[in-house]
Amino acid sequence: MSFYMTYAGRLSYAVGAFVAGVAANRHGRKYIFVAGGVVYIIGALVAAFTTNFVASSLGRVAGGFGIGMGLLVGPIYIAETAPSTTRGYHGTFPQVLMAVGTITAYLLELALVRVPRHVAWRVMAGALTLPTGFFTYFVFSRWFSDTPCWLMMIGQVRLAEELMERCGATGAEPWDRREQLEHVAGFPYRSIVDPRRVDLFPGRITGFWAQVEDQFGSQVRDLCSTTVLLVAQEVTCEQMALHLVPIILVRNGFGSLPSFSVVLMVLACAKLIATTASLHGVGRSMAGRRRLLLAGMGLAGCSLGLLAGTSFADAHERIGRGAAFVLLSFEIFALQAAIGIAVGPIPWMYGPELFPLAVRAPSVGLCLTLKFLSTLLFNWALGGFVLYSTFDRVWLGFLIAFGLTVVSFLVSFRLARDTTCRVLVDDP
Repeated sequence: MSFYMTYAGRLSYAVGAFVAGVAANRHGRKYIFVAGGVVYIIGALVAAFTTNFVASSLGRVAGGFGIGMGLLVGPIYIAETAPSTTRGYHGTFPQVLMAVGTITAYLLELALVRVPRHVAWRVMAGALTLPTGFFTYFVFSRWFSDTPCWLMMIGQVRLAEELMERCGATGAEPWDRREQLEHVAGFPYRSIVDPRRVDLFPGRITGFWAQVEDQFGSQVRDLCSTTVLLVAQEVTCEQMALHLVPIILVRNGFGSLPSFSVVLMVLACAKLIATTASLHGVGRSMAGRRRLLLAGMGLAGCSLGLLAGTSFADAHERIGRGAAFVLLSFEIFALQAAIGIAVGPIPWMYGPELFPLAVRAPSVGLCLTLKFLSTLLFNWALGGFVLYSTFDRVWLGFLIAFGLTVVSFLVSFRLARDTTCRVLVDDP
């Protein structure tokens, strides 16, 4: 039954992201974000207090639907509100909060280790409604308006200008307020005369991607590149670092779940430190999105390659159980550092900065939907095999993740030149 509950929740992520992408263009970013928070709270409360399997599954589906809506609107809201000179900082900071949330979840898990299981998971589900409820109310309050981009899209230019001034863009950008609005709305600098023509990639694209652009247009090219980055991010961060490795270690005798939670907290702290350090790099124009993304993908590929090439069964016999555990922990530590540097924050920023305003929310929603469906297929096809296998066959899961990381690295190197935000910051 837990199998169906887990996959129903993951599938609702995709549905929520797609629905929110379509609705955010019609009703604005703010109210869709609030709607996602309300749906998540209802689902979490139903899952926490129900005693029926069907009702619990519906609660999990509703919670996943709300999460999918929030994952879509959050990055778009930040990208459309923050000035380009500080957007790197603002876009990366949610990843810092995610790392803090991961550590908090592990601490709560340790605190509930002596609580009966049928009570502990209800506490975990219900506790999340408190911060979600507070933040949803805060966003719904008068202190948060909708984004200046959406206000401009519906014709409220004066209100959008006032909001941009409140956000601190005036005086921080090398152009006047109208050009700020058009820039944040998705129109590149010095293309304001014809805003319908948006070309975010300077230079000529050749080869396969040139054929894609000729046949289907640049939007399909952008959708493909963003989706590849998001799928690789999900497999690298979520499936490998957070799900597969802990369960494999516990089931093969490398410590009980409480003791391993301490190790996971150490790894989460490594991710937190790396993400905090990347705040400065992402925000600086000399680094840009692409360079950090290449560095993070390269480090993640190396660590996944080591994980795929290490025979843990042989290491267990040759160097002992403790040394094998230390070896694997070191490789996972490198993977967490790569996630914190770039693999975590950068793909979330590419979509909102890449797509023009008229199709931004639906395009990002489609990318997230394809991401969740792809990782759901990955879980179904490979997850069970890897989770119930011994260490001598675990390399297959890491090898597939390594291949996805290499593909995303090549996409980043060949196609994902920096977004409009980076180009504008560098342009005097």
